[in-house]
Amino acid sequence: MKKLCYLLLLGFGLVTTSCQEDFLDKQPLDALSNETYWTTSDEAVQAVNACYRFLSDSDQRIFLSCATDDSYSWSNWPSDIQFIGNGSATTNVGVFGHFWSFFYQAIARANTVVQNIDRVPNMDAALKARLTAEARFIRAYAYQQLIGLYGDVPLITQLQSTSEFNVPRTPRAEVAAFVAAEMDAIDEALPLSYPATDGGRITRGAALTLKARTMLYEGKWAEAATAAKAVMDLGQYALDNNYVSLFDGTNKTSKEIILADQHIKNLYATALATWVGGPTLGGWGQVVPLQSLVDAYETIDGQPITASTAYDPAKPFENRDPRLKMTILTPGSVINGKTIDVTAPGSLDAPGKNNASYSGYYYRKYIPNVIEGNWDSNSWNDFVLMRYAEVLLIYAEAQIEAGAIDQSVYDAINAVRNRPGVNMPAIPTGKSQAQLRDIVRHERRVEFPLEEHRLFDIRRWKIAEQVLNADAKGILSNWDPSRGDYGKNIQIEKRTFRPERDYLWAIPQTEIDVNRSLQQNPNW
Repeated sequence: MKKLCYLLLLGFGLVTTSCQEDFLDKQPLDALSNETYWTTSDEAVQAVNACYRFLSDSDQRIFLSCATDDSYSWSNWPSDIQFIGNGSATTNVGVFGHFWSFFYQAIARANTVVQNIDRVPNMDAALKARLTAEARFIRAYAYQQLIGLYGDVPLITQLQSTSEFNVPRTPRAEVAAFVAAEMDAIDEALPLSYPATDGGRITRGAALTLKARTMLYEGKWAEAATAAKAVMDLGQYALDNNYVSLFDGTNKTSKEIILADQHIKNLYATALATWVGGPTLGGWGQVVPLQSLVDAYETIDGQPITASTAYDPAKPFENRDPRLKMTILTPGSVINGKTIDVTAPGSLDAPGKNNASYSGYYYRKYIPNVIEGNWDSNSWNDFVLMRYAEVLLIYAEAQIEAGAIDQSVYDAINAVRNRPGVNMPAIPTGKSQAQLRDIVRHERRVEFPLEEHRLFDIRRWKIAEQVLNADAKGILSNWDPSRGDYGKNIQIEKRTFRPERDYLWAIPQTEIDVNRSLQQNPNW
């Protein structure tokens, strides 16, 4: 099947060979390149395909979990994420600069399309509208990510001249309103689905989901619920019966996946297996789960481990929510025919030695079913950006916060819990708003590890100072499997979170140096 990622590579190659090397990358655009391009519909398609590569950053996105209470990275390579996790970041850490630059490059490319596509002569009107909508979606997606990370950011919707580079920050609420308005404007131009030969492109469901997510993050409960319900009513999506397959490369066309960063063997591979796979699987195990995430999974009776008689501390991974072992490789787990030794090739008293797990766990999520190739190209499983489970939980949370609690809220939460293969007990009716708030927050945590949501969730819920002002812990301490003793929780890292500063990332200092209108976030 011809995948969008292949078209992206082809399109990007044609764009860069047809025009100047920095075409669509930088502003201002080279005048000759701008004048000699935009002559055919094919060139417009290629330009939009090139925009799609800014949905493709899985080798960096996978590390965002390490800035939360879910995960730990034992190295600061590639972008200083460890400093974010432990609270020691400065304005010059690489991760701040990477995401700022990456998303503003996306915006520049999308602006190029929006501003120039009308110049293509005799272009089919429906194709033009759809391509324009795809570019506007990518621009809006970039802004949704930026305001969640940095707060107020410059809102730039057209190509700039050199004299226009000094742009002040636009209030976050205005940027969020822009995102929502853009999705309202484009959703009818986007199809519900595409032929298999053109799969992976942005759909109407993706636009509605982006609006629902943005409105949820901004506390616009009615708007979030309405947009999520619109996705539900499309009839295009369904929860998958095989949770693991959504992430291991065996189910790329699942009806649950709304949008993904797509990869293809030998053409557009990634290093996901390196980052999350342990040495037994040929990886570095650089992103590992923490004990706090493991403990978050309920027992099979739907109770937390602190309150359930089904929990046995001597056998802590038995009788648990099945998503625990679908997400995390616990000691002795078998994957791809290999038994995972969390200590190999290190030792019990030296966690982390020679790439052994620092926490006593590895992730199963995002380990592909087949691993081969070099460390930077050993995976071609897709990185999920939006899926139907998120839509259901957006709807439930928005309705709960709005005080509009009815059976539909329970149905949405229970659909995620009751997915075949998970089959967790349904939440009984009659819960208070506070109880349902805790329930939906719990579901988001155990449903979405490594899918970016936790970073945004702990910030918008204002719980980061509670969950990050604590030791990052694992289990690997004096573990003796012969006596079923997993030892005491060991401290991996001491973490701090300063609420007066850390709820927003720092604007990269290099950006402030070149844009005199930018002001730094408080206390950085």
